[in-house]
Amino acid sequence: MEDNICIDTIAVKHVTDALQAQERLSWVAGQQNSTFSDSVKDKCHESLDHLRSLKSCLEGSDTDFVAPDVHEDQMVELKQQILMHLPGSLTDEARIKIKTKVEEAMKDQCKSILSMTLLTCPWYELSQKERGEQAKHNTLLVVFTSFDQQFFSPTNPQVKEKASIIDFGWFQAIELSHFGHALAKGRSRFVEAIYCREGASVWSSESWKDLQTSLPFASATGTRAFFEACLGQASGGISKKKKIGGIRFREGSTVHEVCDSLRLLHLASECLHHQKSAPDMEISESSLSPQATECIRLVKILYEHPNPQEVKKEIFDLVLVWIKQLRATYQSSSLPSSAKSTQSEVDSLVGQWLMRTRLDGREIQPFTVLEDSHSHLLTMMEKVGGPVCKMSPEQIVLIAVAGSKMYNLDTPTSDVDYTVVYINDTRNILSATSRLPESFESKGLDKMVEYGVQELRAFGESLLKCSVTSLELVFAASHEYTSPIWEDLVKERESFVTEKAIQQYVGLIKNNFRFIDKGKRSDDPKRERKLFYKIFHKLHSWGHEMTDQVGWKETYDCHYDVQHIG
Repeated sequence: MEDNICIDTIAVKHVTDALQAQERLSWVAGQQNSTFSDSVKDKCHESLDHLRSLKSCLEGSDTDFVAPDVHEDQMVELKQQILMHLPGSLTDEARIKIKTKVEEAMKDQCKSILSMTLLTCPWYELSQKERGEQAKHNTLLVVFTSFDQQFFSPTNPQVKEKASIIDFGWFQAIELSHFGHALAKGRSRFVEAIYCREGASVWSSESWKDLQTSLPFASATGTRAFFEACLGQASGGISKKKKIGGIRFREGSTVHEVCDSLRLLHLASECLHHQKSAPDMEISESSLSPQATECIRLVKILYEHPNPQEVKKEIFDLVLVWIKQLRATYQSSSLPSSAKSTQSEVDSLVGQWLMRTRLDGREIQPFTVLEDSHSHLLTMMEKVGGPVCKMSPEQIVLIAVAGSKMYNLDTPTSDVDYTVVYINDTRNILSATSRLPESFESKGLDKMVEYGVQELRAFGESLLKCSVTSLELVFAASHEYTSPIWEDLVKERESFVTEKAIQQYVGLIKNNFRFIDKGKRSDDPKRERKLFYKIFHKLHSWGHEMTDQVGWKETYDCHYDVQHIG
């Protein structure tokens, strides 16, 4: 074991030496009088980035969010199964084969699979005579649960959102939270996955059956968001805006897109007339409106008609009439109240299911706070004010005095600037059907008390990005208030002294020098002196604190003549 540690240390030393040599070469290449060609300069920067990445790997600071990695070229057999079956032709043997292939593709990529549903378009099926063609636009929708470390990772929300969707067209895998958010917003395909056509369910977990039981069809489809989403997608999918206002048929619309619009309107219509239970998603021609019946007739002759574009336009005109009628029905006072539901009702039902599924029988441990610091904490929360004083004390992770006072640059007239890190209630995180706010602030020249507040996940993200401000908070010797959670984080602070952290410090120092060189603060000597102070402060912190691991606060206590600086 000791031999391995020795080898790792030597490897880091060697790559550090190589990196420093490459940085010197890149600096020479970047000089104005450099004779290096552009291609050589590009290679210098590429080598620099590569060496930085290599050093991060060797020193163990390259840990990052790991997204599911599924490859379509390894799913050929699964694709064949999906594009050859309709819900009515799915046998138990076919379901087992599909389930096995999905589990193989998703192995080690997620914690569990909740459901597999074959989504089709009955209206498109009517336009085709052969089963192979009818199944041409099938989609297997898979809903899965990510690993806990992926869900709670302090990664950028956009990165996590992108990793929550695997979409090959015929195969779509959706992470639990993304599915719940989209379902609450009224995404029709996700509603259809829950109340699917007979035979379309390939496999369902107990959690999925729990959702089908706990979320009534009338609640899921009774919101205005769901209804308007169906109507909006139905017209938007096959139209484009006119220059003079209004919409017209989009010439390039395919048969499948036209049929998809009819599917959405049919779903909206069924939702208005089946308030108590989910209808059969198959098309029952006897119960359709005259416009819908005429649409079926036109869809059936699309491929036999000498001018299919003319037929599509005719269907588009019927779509607009159908939308107008559905909207009038929805707004009618005669529509039963059971046909409508509130967004808060759906958010609550979906949110509770999300939490039950994520916990999977586990209990949530309550927050704890040290009793002897409770009264001081309440006092500090009142001083900060705003939303902070409305939080529970158990939510507060850190309260620190920041700004000029943190850098010993304050004067008697300086305002007080607080930085607060809080933790959201785990139940709120697990049951959220939309992105929760993670930061807010109150700052301005007219405010004597300013504050910036971050949720712990957002603070963790900035720390992983090696934000200088976040690093300084972690290394400071003392703060106004720190919770046990913060103390646990501080124990690991040496892990955050990485190549990326050094680059952040170097970048900040360079930017301050640029401000000085360009004379942007020359009209205000005090502000220019502050820039010099910050440069020396960062150099001292970087050269001393980040190597000796001494508390950052000592740097502030050993400051220059603050009154002289400004």
